[in-house]
Amino acid sequence: MKLRVRGLIAAFLALCTINAWGGISSSEYAGRRARLAAIADTDAAIVFRAADFRVRSGDVSYRYRQESNLLYLTGIAEPNVTLIVDPRTVTVDGQAWTMLLFAPAARAREIKANGSFPDGTVLDASRFEDIFPLVAGSVRSLYLSPLDPGFVNDWLNNRAIFLDQEARQRLREKYPLLKIRNAGPLVAGLRECKSAAELDLIRSAIRMTGDGIRHAMAVCKPGAKEFELQAAVEYEMFRQGADYTSFPSIIGSGPNSVIPHYDENRRELRTGEVVVVDVGAEYDGYAADVTRTLPVSGSFTDAERKVYSTVLRAQEETIRLIRPGVHWSALEAKAREVLSAGGFGRYMPHGVSHHVGIDVHDAGTYDTLKAGMVITVEPGIYVPGTDTALAPAFRGFGVRIEDDVLVTRDGSEVLSAGIPKDIETIEKLVSKSTPARTTQ
Repeated sequence: MKLRVRGLIAAFLALCTINAWGGISSSEYAGRRARLAAIADTDAAIVFRAADFRVRSGDVSYRYRQESNLLYLTGIAEPNVTLIVDPRTVTVDGQAWTMLLFAPAARAREIKANGSFPDGTVLDASRFEDIFPLVAGSVRSLYLSPLDPGFVNDWLNNRAIFLDQEARQRLREKYPLLKIRNAGPLVAGLRECKSAAELDLIRSAIRMTGDGIRHAMAVCKPGAKEFELQAAVEYEMFRQGADYTSFPSIIGSGPNSVIPHYDENRRELRTGEVVVVDVGAEYDGYAADVTRTLPVSGSFTDAERKVYSTVLRAQEETIRLIRPGVHWSALEAKAREVLSAGGFGRYMPHGVSHHVGIDVHDAGTYDTLKAGMVITVEPGIYVPGTDTALAPAFRGFGVRIEDDVLVTRDGSEVLSAGIPKDIETIEKLVSKSTPARTTQ
């Protein structure tokens, strides 16, 4: 009986601690580390450190979020963890290792017990200060994850203290011949193309996001507040198991719809306006990023409809270009070409695409598209109320439409295609919401 209980406990620990994000296997993490070691300089070591807790105020911290590169390489979502990758090997306790993971004592024992770090050794976090000098003193190049925050504001002396630069300078003083480099670009090339397991998690995050947007459509009406739409979106995402929002939810109505990254979300929605809903769930470490623009009254005005149709056409024509080998700049050029043809070429102040993955603006290169990339396509038109080039009906509102798109071997797949964006369906769904609220 005792053996059976011990076996059940061991199995439970394995399920809980193989990785904090349950969708990726320990063998996939090991493969990522092996690829990283293979592309490093022959006389270099790479060190990634877990994020620290961020203080919100006083003794209250924000909810913990792991440093993305360490999360990508280990799946561990806890503080006080360090990973060393040294292709030349480091000898510890008489044995040579390429991969060394440092974790708090109890966590280190769990990882050893469940075998979730099969390609290296797991050590108590306290041993890092003894082993790191052995590594730093024996290589020519050291790749490090940057300190976060990289600087603090010394307001008493009106100066910025660059912590990351100072830390690197101290290392150079200890190891004068050591070249210290940023580890981020090494990992970026690995992160840009997603595995099948990563795509499953991104699809889940998108599904939660889409259901949240539908929930926002159901409460969108004159008299509602932007934060009510935010609450509707986030309730549905968290109800389905999202860990975080992948960025602060953007609910911009009326003049706020002209501000691409507006996130105060306090204004009241008014008749005849549009509201931009730019939101994303983060699930098991992977993000979604989707935008829809809704007519507050349930139907677009003629001017809103023209702007919306132009943005939608720009997005659809840009998506049709997506396939391996196409340069990122071609996407930007196509979107702007369509917006210009519609008479709105000067009204998109941002780029049309970025990577999506562990970060909502994920790491990756921006040369040519590759199969396995997940990218956004998000054209927009934003006409300020002070504009004088367009007729008054076109002033004072913005429209953005954004989808997450997978680059496939022979084209693309719109992962967020199930979230309505055609005018007729959006008007139908919003018009089904409860009648306008009377402002008190």
